[in-house]
Amino acid sequence: MKAIKWYLVLCVLFTACEKKVEMDVPYDGDKLVVNSFIQPDSVVYLRITRSQPPGSSIFPEVPGAAVELKAGSEVLPLRWDVINGKGYFVSTKPAKPGVEYNISVSASGLDTVTAKDTLPRKPLLAEPFAQGGGNRIKFVLKDLPGADFYRFRLFKGTKTSSGEIIPGERRLYRFDPSYNNSFTDMVTQNYLESTLIPDERFDGREITIVMQTKDVNVKNEILLLEVTGLTRSSWLYLKTLELQTANQGNLLVDPSTVYTNVVKGYGILGGVNAARLTVEVK
Repeated sequence: MKAIKWYLVLCVLFTACEKKVEMDVPYDGDKLVVNSFIQPDSVVYLRITRSQPPGSSIFPEVPGAAVELKAGSEVLPLRWDVINGKGYFVSTKPAKPGVEYNISVSASGLDTVTAKDTLPRKPLLAEPFAQGGGNRIKFVLKDLPGADFYRFRLFKGTKTSSGEIIPGERRLYRFDPSYNNSFTDMVTQNYLESTLIPDERFDGREITIVMQTKDVNVKNEILLLEVTGLTRSSWLYLKTLELQTANQGNLLVDPSTVYTNVVKGYGILGGVNAARLTVEVK
């Protein structure tokens, strides 16, 4: 078991004192780590690494692992590929909705791990509007009955030589609750790059959403709104990862554990389904 020494400085009534706090961080031994978000109509990229004790920043790849990925009852063939210096197991067929994905990974000296998830519904977006000189973007989200989870992001749109609009730099935003009481609990002074929201307050309804952008909208520019549908596992993983990142370095907050759906290991096998809406600033 490794111990991490934390130093906490407490100032009370202008009198400073320093107290050394030694906290034990348990380590259960090396385990396999699976990381993959599965998107419809795209091949599946599986990143398989080996966990390390607390304090380590390098997680070794496991290129010799035995990996089986199933889409329903069909076994998807995999190949090993190196992309931007990192190794992945890559399916030779694209993912498709309507089936459950199951993975099994084994490697010498490590427990075999398993994980499963499905693909979520694609968000339904419509009626984009933004005005030059203003700092708001409006659109409609049609939520279907049943539990849905969403991630919102906004980009400056970049037009390719073929005329396709692709995401460029991130645009910072915050929700404007004055236009919809489904977002009254999200009042913040901070502008964000990404927001994770469940549909608890607007399940099965069509709602108008207004984003307030940090930068003023420029007439004739193109923005790209991305709303990603998430499964419960994907949402929990991203939400707990967001919380851990926000609390990093804060000694007054208990360490946050990142959610995993990998049995006997770590990481995530999660379904995602992104919808994009082009917003032309009038």
